[in-house]
Amino acid sequence: MYKVLIVDDELIVRHAVKSLIRWEDSRFEYAGSAANGAQALELITKTGADIVITDIKMSEMDGLELIKQLFKTSFTGEILVLSNYNDYDLVREALKCGAHDYMLKLTLKTEDFMASLAEIALKLDQKNSRRTRQIPLAAGTAEVKEQIAEWLKETDAGLAAGGDYAGRNAVAELLAGPPALQAYTFGIHVLKEGRSGQAAVKYQEMLYKIAESLLPGNRGLYVAAAGPERFLLLLVSPVPPAGGPAPAPQELAQRIKGLSKIYYNVEVTAVYGDPSRTWEGVAGQIGRVKEAAVLSFYTDHQENCIYSGRAAGSREEEQQFRVLENQFKDSLRHMNGTEIDLWLESATMLVRAAAELCIPPSSLKRAMIGGIWGLFNSKPVSGEVPWNESEWVEKVESACTDSHVLLIIQDMYDEIMNRIGKTAGYKFMREEIRLANAYLEQHFAERVFISEVAAHVGFSEPYLCQVFKAETGSSILTRLNEIRMTKAYEMLSSGNYLIKQVAMEIGIPDPFYFNRLFKKRFGVAPKTVKKIR
Repeated sequence: MYKVLIVDDELIVRHAVKSLIRWEDSRFEYAGSAANGAQALELITKTGADIVITDIKMSEMDGLELIKQLFKTSFTGEILVLSNYNDYDLVREALKCGAHDYMLKLTLKTEDFMASLAEIALKLDQKNSRRTRQIPLAAGTAEVKEQIAEWLKETDAGLAAGGDYAGRNAVAELLAGPPALQAYTFGIHVLKEGRSGQAAVKYQEMLYKIAESLLPGNRGLYVAAAGPERFLLLLVSPVPPAGGPAPAPQELAQRIKGLSKIYYNVEVTAVYGDPSRTWEGVAGQIGRVKEAAVLSFYTDHQENCIYSGRAAGSREEEQQFRVLENQFKDSLRHMNGTEIDLWLESATMLVRAAAELCIPPSSLKRAMIGGIWGLFNSKPVSGEVPWNESEWVEKVESACTDSHVLLIIQDMYDEIMNRIGKTAGYKFMREEIRLANAYLEQHFAERVFISEVAAHVGFSEPYLCQVFKAETGSSILTRLNEIRMTKAYEMLSSGNYLIKQVAMEIGIPDPFYFNRLFKKRFGVAPKTVKKIR
């Protein structure tokens, strides 16, 4: 049993945390509570608490000071920090001081608490195992590390031999045990690095340090460069005893991502493989991880940017994408001009679907390029002045993320509409168009489809696009973005919202895409709005 102490200066929070933990039939025992760090130190000495759940901001002695004081003593337990949304800097400092993890007070749930406590219990188990058995880490010599790192780079799913023989044999010997061992495989892609006047982080060293904290008592850590800002990580650890909880690779990948951001201010995507106990199994997982690495292209439409090595190459998902691609091609039929709105909507939906289905970026780009050629051969576009469609094709081919693809097709759409669009032709706006505009005003924060607007006003989609453009001078999607950007400016001007929050509130969860649309609309970046006031 592991004893748990709860520390918070608010009585209601202490009671809430205690009630959220399942004490019965678990490995945890309630050791008491304290209102500040000073009281906590006394109780830890008296009770021998193994796990401390503490707030950061408290009187007399806050959470940071409590953590520092604990690690100056013989305390060998773990610390879980409670924080608010605006405590980011304090949380980072707490983790640097040795805290295991943090949880937001406003989102506390029993399932999350028990998952974190289970992770801490496993960590304590491994600490105790190392102290009692005194088994040295099987990290290997520098030569062995180099051999395994080279094997990581060479191995792929189609290489039956498993890459370099020396490295393969080193992995096989490492996994032979005893004790029984298993290897976790991860592919890491560094996206962007926050700078604060310091030199760039050495990513391999960063990953080594992060991996060491994931599984204390690991029997081997190996990091190999697999391309620009891309790395392969092999983490070897003991197999848990029968019935014991084994760390899920997805959770470990999430921890790698979270710790990279918190400790080093580095954004990464992570692809994880299933744990394996043989070099053949590890070789297969490395191959799948490498295949799935291209999915980091979808960094802007995946909330967590965590992928399974099994995600790439699913035939069922490829077939689903083919159906959507055919619908995209159908949007080009019978176009008279303003129906180009339908093409843009279909293209946007196809990009989002590719992200959700984990489709290889090459397949998405092929579909987009086919759509561009089809659009420029359509009646409303081909009848205009000569157009350099090759320029847009090249832009799509060189796009490095899904957001870039969206911006390219949006820019192309805007340019087409400027050439073939017409100004408002009626003095008075008809009722159906007023209804359509009101619908956009009401539902701008949602994913709005032209078909829904058309059904609302009783028009067909092509006819609505045509009449809306004629009477308002802008397309439906242009008007929708105008409404969203105006609302975003109002929210940012209030000083009460973060840019990410605003983007979510107005229905554009992709921050990069939001920033570009905002700057295009107002000529300034969202972060400068408060400075302008």
